[in-house]
Amino acid sequence: MSENTLKEIRFEIKKLIVDTLNMGTINPGDILDDVPLLSGDNIITIDSIDVIEVVIAIQKRFNVRMDDQNLARHIVNTVNTIADFVYSQQSKNDVRMDA
Repeated sequence: MSENTLKEIRFEIKKLIVDTLNMGTINPGDILDDVPLLSGDNIITIDSIDVIEVVIAIQKRFNVRMDDQNLARHIVNTVNTIADFVYSQQSKNDVRMDA
């Protein structure tokens, strides 16, 4: 995937978070890519219940699985960590489909 595609994935993740958590007043473009979503230092702050909702939404939207709870906690850290996970899973799926 190209860098442009990663940018698109990041924006789609931000939009998905805003929509899933009903944060309609937040502009997805204002969410920082590399600042933890649970820290309180980003424009949004999510809690553990929000993480569950975001994980479910990401799995549905991008057709990926986060079966390990500990892994999911690390994945839903920043927009970048989510995008990297989605990118790696989609790359694996592309390779499988080509085989």
